[in-house]
Amino acid sequence: MPGWAVIPTIRVPDMAEALAFYCDLLGFTLDRGDVAQDNNSLIRGDARVMLETATDLYSPEFNEAIRARLGGKSAISLYIEAEDIEDLYAKVVEAGAKVVDPLADRPWGQLEFTVEDHMSTWLTFWKATNKKS
Repeated sequence: MPGWAVIPTIRVPDMAEALAFYCDLLGFTLDRGDVAQDNNSLIRGDARVMLETATDLYSPEFNEAIRARLGGKSAISLYIEAEDIEDLYAKVVEAGAKVVDPLADRPWGQLEFTVEDHMSTWLTFWKATNKKS
């Protein structure tokens, strides 16, 4: 299979703050870019996300639409597999991050929790348990 099928882009007002949350707290690794870049690629296991600051990368209309949406709440939750889910959850709780839904076994055979990032994006981390109700 060539390349990635879907890569979510999370637009942020401050790249340093975003990288600290995603890399330092959630365990993503910077795959491309750095704190001085407007667009960065991050990976965690098989998951990939892009972080992008609002700049002038696109048409003036699209740039303005991006800026207008910053800070708004989204109904989207990114679903990310995490083999280290127990350790990750403990780290998230210890750091005082906003846990939207605590770590729990789900009837579909997964252990999951949802955390909200500093921009109100929800990230649901999961691990298969094979315990289906």
